[in-house]
Amino acid sequence: MDKTDEKILDLLKGNARMSYQELGDAIGMSRVAAKKRVQKLENEKIIRRYNTYIDRSDEITVLIDIVTVPGRQDEVLKYLLNRTAYIRQIYKTTKANHIHAVAVSDQIANLKYLVKMIQKKCDMDIEEIHCHAVKEVIKDVYGGIRNEPNSESDSDRDNEPH
Repeated sequence: MDKTDEKILDLLKGNARMSYQELGDAIGMSRVAAKKRVQKLENEKIIRRYNTYIDRSDEITVLIDIVTVPGRQDEVLKYLLNRTAYIRQIYKTTKANHIHAVAVSDQIANLKYLVKMIQKKCDMDIEEIHCHAVKEVIKDVYGGIRNEPNSESDSDRDNEPH
């Protein structure tokens, strides 16, 4: 992968529906050359899929961190994998026996119930569980959210009384 491929990836992160012509114009190559580059990145599994970001301001995102009893991580993962109605992502991290999950719902009650059920069903398998709601998204390159100066979150409106 070279600098041109990196530029292509950066452009596609911001707009995966960009035409090959627009892509080629942005990086100084023909539409056909841009298409071949994208196909090469797809064939090499660097680009695995394209997603649509849907702005759902009514959604609440919760980050759940779980430290399992040694040797019991797989049991907790099995339970989490079946909670697909709210859990969007599950990660094993480099911290021993640690799982990080991202859950989303339009109602906080659903997320509180989810965490309560994880605690109840996996009680003997969990040493610690911590849960935090996302207050503000600062940067999400996959969702097209970038932290830019003078953005709405940097404005003086943040300092107004509510």
